Amino acid sequence: LVDVGGGQGELLAEILKLHPAVRGTLFDLPQVIRSPTPLRELVPAEQWSTLSGDFFRSVPKGADAYVLKRILHDWSDEQCVRILRCCRAAMGNHARLLVVDAVVPTGNVAHPGKVMDILMLVFGEGRERTQQEFKTLFEQAELQLTTIKTTASTLSIVEAIPA
Repeated sequence: LVDVGGGQGELLAEILKLHPAVRGTLFDLPQVIRSPTPLRELVPAEQWSTLSGDFFRSVPKGADAYVLKRILHDWSDEQCVRILRCCRAAMGNHARLLVVDAVVPTGNVAHPGKVMDILMLVFGEGRERTQQEFKTLFEQAELQLTTIKTTASTLSIVEAIPA
C-alpha cells in the first residue's frame, strides 16, 4: 500500500496497525516525511518505509493499492488529472486506487461537503466533487471508477482501477 501525499503517516499507521500482514510506503515531499512519528510509535519498522517525491511527477511503482486521502480536493481538475495520471502510470493492471474524500450529492441535498466546497473555492484552486466529477477525472487519467463506499464521517472511499 502506498499512501500518496500521506503527510506524517497517520492514516497509514492506522491501516498497518489493523492489518499486520500489509506492508506500506509513506510517500510525500522530503520535508514532510522526515519524522513520521505515528508510524514509528504504532507500527513495527519492518512493516513500513518512507519514500520522498512529488506526486505531480511520479508515484512509487508496483504497489497493490494506492491511497489519496484529502489530496484531490486541494487541487484544480487539471492538477488532479496530473496526480491521477502519475498514480495510473505506477499501477499494475490489478492495482486499486482509493481516494478518500467527500463526495458531494447533487441537487439541494444538505451535505457538509457543500460548505467545504465554498471554502475551497474562496481560499484556493481546490474543490469538493460529485460522483460524476470523480468519474470524469478518473476517465481522463485512464482509470475507471468502480465503487463509492460511504463512511461514518463526511468522507467516502472512491475506488478506481486501471481502465
